Amino acid sequence: MSFSKSKVRIAMFRSLFVFLLGFFGSNTGSVASEGWVVPEKQLSAASGLSDETRQLLIALGASQFDMRKMTLDGDLRQGLLGIAEQAMLQQKDITIETHESQFGVKIQTSEMAGVKVYKISPPQINTAFEGRIFMHAHGGGHFLGGGAMAAQEGAMIAASAGIEVISVDYTLSTEGPFPAALNDLVAVYQELLKTFPASAIAVGGSSAGGNLTLATVLKLKELKLRVPGALFVGTPNADLLFTGDSIITNEYVDNTLVTVEGMIRASAKVYAGEYELTNPLISPLYGDFSDFPPTYLVSGTRDLLLSDTVKVHRKLRDAGVETDLNIFEGVPHGAYLAVPGSKEFNGALGDLKTFLQRHL
Repeated sequence: MSFSKSKVRIAMFRSLFVFLLGFFGSNTGSVASEGWVVPEKQLSAASGLSDETRQLLIALGASQFDMRKMTLDGDLRQGLLGIAEQAMLQQKDITIETHESQFGVKIQTSEMAGVKVYKISPPQINTAFEGRIFMHAHGGGHFLGGGAMAAQEGAMIAASAGIEVISVDYTLSTEGPFPAALNDLVAVYQELLKTFPASAIAVGGSSAGGNLTLATVLKLKELKLRVPGALFVGTPNADLLFTGDSIITNEYVDNTLVTVEGMIRASAKVYAGEYELTNPLISPLYGDFSDFPPTYLVSGTRDLLLSDTVKVHRKLRDAGVETDLNIFEGVPHGAYLAVPGSKEFNGALGDLKTFLQRHL
């Protein structure tokens, strides 16, 4: 059907407008405005969640609000380092050994192309993934999640899918801004190409790891290198200008990431350093997604970065890329990984396993 301008098209539009007014009513005495105010409401964890995830989110409540919205005055890097120090204290009991015990994996600390990595072996290799490898990029706003935490999601993926994983402990933004982390990932990928064909390599991660996954492929295309066989892009911060609709609609509805005002905007500025936030290697949403590998995306209806995920999905589809978009009811940012064994965890990583089996 052609949508070229015509009298028929204008008539159809007018008919549709009248039809909608019949359903929703009209107030001809009011003056249209650009926006509207919504009533205040009290929230709790969504009823559709698994009991385990729901209880965790109820316990979390509004506890993250003050820290997330805190304005960092002066030296942003120093402010983020202070936040990172507090996070490390809270995570001091999380070690490589705890990952091995919880997920039944074996983790070896190593180095590839001068970059620290964790080589993670699953309890048993899935026969479908023999001769395959998953390169993992951790989350944490580009300034958190290093050290033992860098291997946590990788251990989950290795155990769930039965695939060998290389978790990259990339340079954090507080140690070196863009392009340091991206350079680390590209260097490790190039090292993997010496052993594996590109079609046997998957790349992925959540949050900042999703950002870096997309940026890595854009950089590989720029370098005219072979791209991976498949991608996992979990709730990516793909637009560091934060223009997505859910940045507004899910602000304070998402009780894990909460808001981009304060810590999150500061982390974006520190990561970008002297570069513009619109640089596609910093905000991949502004890049060219043509010739991207098949991509599996995950988010939740309460995720502050739901729009980033949806917009990446649509842009990939428009570029003719095969994608699988998995949106969980009531899940805020990254909470599909919060409770191993929950239906959200098993659903997200179970579908990832199926996706990788189809494309690697």
